[in-house]
Amino acid sequence: MCGRFAMPWDPDELADRLGVNTNEDARSVAPSYNIAPDATIAVIRRTADGGSLLAGARWNLIPAWSDTDRLPYPTFNARVESAADKPTFRDAARHGRILIPMLGYYEWDAPRTPYWFHARDNRILLAAGLLSIWRGMPTCSILTRRAEGRCAEIHDRMPVVIPPSRVQPWFDSGTDAQTALRGADRDGGGAVRLLASHPVAPLRGDGPRLIEPVVSAPRQGMLFD
Repeated sequence: MCGRFAMPWDPDELADRLGVNTNEDARSVAPSYNIAPDATIAVIRRTADGGSLLAGARWNLIPAWSDTDRLPYPTFNARVESAADKPTFRDAARHGRILIPMLGYYEWDAPRTPYWFHARDNRILLAAGLLSIWRGMPTCSILTRRAEGRCAEIHDRMPVVIPPSRVQPWFDSGTDAQTALRGADRDGGGAVRLLASHPVAPLRGDGPRLIEPVVSAPRQGMLFD
């Protein structure tokens, strides 16, 4: 799963780094090293003319057919293996494929030690996500896949990270949901080798100190080969 991540740039700086435009929804996105579900986060949407737009969305997907924005189950994550078939995510998998930019994300092992996952060169990671508009409010979910390699030693799930070279296939509206999600799952497996991780202190508050390594914890500096 992915229940916490970091995106420490304001929307204008992030849009500049990504080379995309922004909309008004993006203005409500606050930079943070400790982003939790229900926060308004930055997402990259494909526009009608084929361009890319940085927008804002609430991180907990609500399907358009729902009578309430408080579902009895969490929707901040969706399994890439089944999202195309689940009523909650089915429409978003067809028509709402997005990317969620992040510096990195956190995951906890069985003893509840948090680990910080990031690109080896600290580039912006692009996680595959799904977007649903509920009564005019954009809402979203981050797709997860089965963890592989040493990543699986920390947790059995991980976000679906899309390499930059595979962004266009993910956004291709001519690709059906099942095919797009299968492709994203494969691409996410290949992205494992791009990641590094290290243990960090329990997440409290905010700021860059949250991603500093704790040298006394096991598996410090682990690389995914």
